[in-house]
Amino acid sequence: MAIFGGIMTLVSQSRRAAASAVLALMVWSVSFFLHFFWEMAQVPFFSGMAEARHWDVVWLCTRATVGDANIAFGAYVLGALFVKDWFWITKPWRLSTLSVYIGFGLIVTIIFEYWATGAGQRWSYSDLMPDIPLLGIGALPLAQWMVIPTALIYAVKWMFLGWQVSKQ
Repeated sequence: MAIFGGIMTLVSQSRRAAASAVLALMVWSVSFFLHFFWEMAQVPFFSGMAEARHWDVVWLCTRATVGDANIAFGAYVLGALFVKDWFWITKPWRLSTLSVYIGFGLIVTIIFEYWATGAGQRWSYSDLMPDIPLLGIGALPLAQWMVIPTALIYAVKWMFLGWQVSKQ
C-alpha cells in the first residue's frame, strides 16, 4: 500500500508541475500578445516611429514587448509569492494581491520611462503623447500597465480554467 501511495503522490506532483508550467506559459504568452498590440497601436505617439520602415517598427515593438512580457511575468510571480499560491489567478482575487501585481508593473514602468526619455535617451514622445506632468512620462505607457495586466488576468484565468476542464 505504501508503494501505491508513493506513486499517487508522484503522479499528483507531476500534474501540479505540468499545470504550473502551463500557467506560466499562458501568463507570458498572453502578456506578449496583448502588449505587442498595445506597442504597435501607440507607434504614432513616439518620435520618428510613424516615419520609420515597417519592419524596423515591428522589430522595435517586438523587443519592447519581450521586456513588457517579462515585467508582467515578474509581477505575476510577485503576486504569487505575496499570497504563497502559484495558482492565485484561478481563485477570487484579493485587492492586496492585485495591488502587488499591478503596482509592480506601474513602478517599473514609471522608473524605466523616466530613465528612457531622460538620461537613457532611448526614445522620445511625439506631440501626440499626453503626459503626466508630476511624473514626467507619457500617459499611454502608464495606462498600458493598468489596462493590459487587468485584461491579462481575466484572459489567463478563463484560459487556464478551460484547460483544466479539458484535462478531466
